[in-house]
Amino acid sequence: MKILHTQTLRGPNYWSIRRPKLIVIRLDLEDLADSPSDTLSGFYDGLVQVLPSLGEHYCSPGCPGGFLSRVREGTMMGHIVEHVALELQVLSGMSVGFGRTRETSTPGVYQVVVEYQAAAAGRYAIRAAVRLCQSVVETGTYPEHELQTDLADLKELRAEAALGATTDALASEAEARGIPWMELENCDLFQLGYGKYQKRVQAALTSFSNVLGVELACDKERTKAVLESMGAPVPLGELIYSFDELK
Repeated sequence: MKILHTQTLRGPNYWSIRRPKLIVIRLDLEDLADSPSDTLSGFYDGLVQVLPSLGEHYCSPGCPGGFLSRVREGTMMGHIVEHVALELQVLSGMSVGFGRTRETSTPGVYQVVVEYQAAAAGRYAIRAAVRLCQSVVETGTYPEHELQTDLADLKELRAEAALGATTDALASEAEARGIPWMELENCDLFQLGYGKYQKRVQAALTSFSNVLGVELACDKERTKAVLESMGAPVPLGELIYSFDELK
């Protein structure tokens, strides 16, 4: 299997109105394109052994164990990657549960959609899910030390993305009032609202003050990241600390 493209969604989107935080990948099943799970010898038992907690997933049958019944009866690998990516995040302390898998017009290529709490953790989880599923297909298992490494990395990414006390209080109040909010990567800000109503906040500072703009303009890398995210052309470059890093 191979991930062809990854997209991080942070607002209302094609897949869900209520769940703005989604990772969407375009997944090429390659040699597994014509191999549903019931045709893969030992796959079901290996998957259950590695992640027994998948037994709690409902899926379309609407009851605990529903997903594993789909695996036993035969489902495509993109669908399994979706559930594994969600479960890895849950085991790392992140409350997620929404996912979708849809076949594209290209045979063997699927769009896999997975909810996330921390964007970096969501992207990591879906890559780890592909590795895990591929390993179970090829060897019947996934090494325990690799699983524990994945979970430790996910917990670290979750901790790095955690909001500070003030920001967390503001985000909680925004949710209580039905105000959408999102974290803005690479600039230590979060955004309240969308479009012309949006406001930027950093701890107790808001975009009503010029302080945020001044601080951002003083940081070249953050400024470039923000401009690039808005579609503005920026010069390529990165910060290096030694001559050995020159390319």
